[in-house]
Amino acid sequence: MNNKFNWNRFCKVVNKDFRNIWHTFGPTMLILAVLPFALWLFILVLKQGDHISMPSDIRLIMIEGLAYLAALMAPSRMYRTWNLTNEGIYYAMLPASKLEKFCSALLYSIVICPLAVYLGGMALDVFLTALPFGPWQSWLWEGKMGFPFTVDLSALSGLSAGEPGSNMFMHFGSLWVIGCWVGYIGTVLMFVFTSTIFKRHKVLQTILWLYVIEFVISIILIPVFLAVFTNTNFMEWIYDTFYGVDPTVAFNWLFWGTIVVDVLLAGLFGWLSWRRLKRMAY
Repeated sequence: MNNKFNWNRFCKVVNKDFRNIWHTFGPTMLILAVLPFALWLFILVLKQGDHISMPSDIRLIMIEGLAYLAALMAPSRMYRTWNLTNEGIYYAMLPASKLEKFCSALLYSIVICPLAVYLGGMALDVFLTALPFGPWQSWLWEGKMGFPFTVDLSALSGLSAGEPGSNMFMHFGSLWVIGCWVGYIGTVLMFVFTSTIFKRHKVLQTILWLYVIEFVISIILIPVFLAVFTNTNFMEWIYDTFYGVDPTVAFNWLFWGTIVVDVLLAGLFGWLSWRRLKRMAY
């Protein structure tokens, strides 16, 4: 239970988690992966399968969303007992260091579980598209949104390579993708942290508490924003300050500022999760 990291012990922990993945999270992952089939079947039952073609972009977003959901659910399902006084003693007594077990949990939560749902959803989509009937009439890679986990922002903007502004647009598109990945890791780490706090209904309680916190913050910020935007002198100062600023510079500051904040939040929730598990009393 020390904090040292040994690669051989870590591999054994990863292997142990892999053997337990079906028992703890497997059925849920399977349901998430085949959920698009329910939509396919629903459209087909309505006898509209030959008249409605579900765009591949929407299907890709749906698969990625289900993989995202799998990542958020993984900590609370695979490691449900790691903060329970009685049931968690088995997890605490595993012959591995806390750091090795924590790294294995992050690996499954951030990478393995969502990737399994993503690949399962992809395989199902290819199978449904290959059928000579149904609303899946185009391959995933034929969409305009990019593939996989990317977005072809130039297609959305109507800009093609070489046209004025296209390079700048694609530059910010790359930053947007980086920001999405950093935000994804930070969100998963937040659910890892809350899984060490809540004892039951961990995902649901996390979502409810986020809603409550957002509601309280909005109540506080609404009068602040009203006071700021109704202040003529302040608005004139903002206009004079930012009027001559190059849009490229402004967007750079905005995107990089967002990425920095996401990195800080990811680091914060990762540190809080590790601190909770390191000091967990069984």
